[in-house]
Amino acid sequence: MTIEQLSAATRIRSGLLIAMEADDFSRCGGNFYARGHIRSIARVVKADPAPLLASFDAEHAVEEEKSRREERAAAKAPTLRPARPRWALVVGAILVILMGWGMVRLFTLPSDIEANASKTATTTATVTTPTPKAPPQPTVKPTKKPTSAKPPALQTALRLTATGDGTYLTIRDRKNRRLFQGRLSPGIAQSVTSAGDIRVTVGNPGNLVVVLNGKRIPTKLYKFTAHPNGTLSKTTANQ
Repeated sequence: MTIEQLSAATRIRSGLLIAMEADDFSRCGGNFYARGHIRSIARVVKADPAPLLASFDAEHAVEEEKSRREERAAAKAPTLRPARPRWALVVGAILVILMGWGMVRLFTLPSDIEANASKTATTTATVTTPTPKAPPQPTVKPTKKPTSAKPPALQTALRLTATGDGTYLTIRDRKNRRLFQGRLSPGIAQSVTSAGDIRVTVGNPGNLVVVLNGKRIPTKLYKFTAHPNGTLSKTTANQ
């Protein structure tokens, strides 16, 4: 069966099938989902899934046990609780302050009465004239300096089709981020569009058809860079 036929029968993406064929199960989302994909593939091709699952568990049991230990360690991590204020000390301090204020008022009350009785009843009225307000000053808004925006990077559209016995590919963008990695079976195409240059590493360039920006470009390079202007160049060690 071809990758497309197997993808249609199992409802698994063709890119994920290609990665699993190259022993790359990191894109499955975990060992649980990887086992489910293996069962689906075995059911479609009418194979016994038991030995396939046993082989998979033998190779990936160490990684699964490590992830379980990390989950248990995270679950046992101590939690910090905020300290509660000691309300008894706060209430006691308030009561002491109130008692002290009451004692002061008790001993100073007669003096306050005599002082109030000796005051004369004559009051003087003062007239205050409002001061004129200064006229508001006009506000000058600062002028914004024009910002020079960088022009957007040109897009590079690359389509790679496997022929013959197929080939293994690794595709990265201009920031060295991996866009695709795996084996292309005969007749399978991988299309990638990215801003700026695209770097490609080919296992067998003789089994690969390169179409850059809609134009077929023959090449025998094992490592090449596709440019937005529609040209290919050999990838150097500094790139």
